[in-house]
Amino acid sequence: MAKQYSRRNLDFLLKEVIQVDQLIKYPYFQDYTPDMFDMVLDTAEEIADKILRPSYIDSDRKQPELINGKTKVHPAVKDYVKAMGDSGMIGAIFPYEDGGQQLPTVIGAANEFIRGAAHNSFVMFTGLTTGTAHLILSFGSEKLKETFASRMITGEWSGTMCLTEPQAGSSLSDVVTTASPQADGSFKIKGQKVFISAGDHDVTGNIINLVLARIDGAPLGTKGISLFVVPKYRADDQGNFSIDNDVVSTGIYHKMGQKATPAMHLTFGDKDDSVGYLVGEPHKGLQYMFQMMNEARLGVGMGATYIASSAYYASLEYAKERPQGRRLNNRNLEEEQTFIINHPDVKNAFVSESNGRRMPGTITGMLFLGRYDPR
Repeated sequence: MAKQYSRRNLDFLLKEVIQVDQLIKYPYFQDYTPDMFDMVLDTAEEIADKILRPSYIDSDRKQPELINGKTKVHPAVKDYVKAMGDSGMIGAIFPYEDGGQQLPTVIGAANEFIRGAAHNSFVMFTGLTTGTAHLILSFGSEKLKETFASRMITGEWSGTMCLTEPQAGSSLSDVVTTASPQADGSFKIKGQKVFISAGDHDVTGNIINLVLARIDGAPLGTKGISLFVVPKYRADDQGNFSIDNDVVSTGIYHKMGQKATPAMHLTFGDKDDSVGYLVGEPHKGLQYMFQMMNEARLGVGMGATYIASSAYYASLEYAKERPQGRRLNNRNLEEEQTFIINHPDVKNAFVSESNGRRMPGTITGMLFLGRYDPR
């Protein structure tokens, strides 16, 4: 498989520029050594090499399907989520008390960079699960934390964020999904959400949806929005999550560039039997959700870097294999064509890879693009 990022450049950024080894001086990270940070990146590379890279082309060609209300995704997604759960990478940056490994966020980001460069679509499943679990741990009750977050960190369950509605788009002031209080403290949820990434699949035993909705009588606008945990399956009297929670997949979208991740149209409470559990206080849902939204925005920025890195190295490989024309100083048509990497305009784009010269620009940007040689 073609190279998709430069570990040498990534190590230089972490160790020489950011100097992550200095973090172990803080009590919070005192259990770590620089070598252990390397092992975290090695784990990401192992997952990428064994699961992500081999499945990229096949999962891109065989998109998720919605069949009889059930969404089927590429089988390698299950292998990936299991590997992430078994290695502790889903909640790696969470504190010990929350079931995490208390890793520095920058090491978690580097881990994601390696995996994302290998398969930008599969990482959506675990990235959303991390964000969902983190939000519940930050604002949920102890019962919500124990019931839902702990099982997402292990990869047993996955998570989503459900904001957008068909009639509202990104205007959250116009959210109309409702939440009706019940005697037991739960809420009946009714409404629709669209473009929900990894909103349905056959990978985990349960899918935990974070849903923005309005409690009956809530004010209009964003001030009346509350946040609810709405699982695909809810618990029976014995505590087994086996009851269908009236969360129905009514449509599927295929996002350009992320074909292995289904984007779902979900309907809640069509049979008046979708139960949700309030996160935090009423009418503060958007405030809570901004934590996950902002994390997702940072994830999109990270996605730009690892996709650019992968594209760069794919282009470099092609430039070294594609013959066309001859060097400018060679007009002998009897000689073989030269590879396009040898043409000046192409070669300049890959200067660090071809002759070790340094390119101008910011160190961080060039490192992630693989175009800056730290020698």
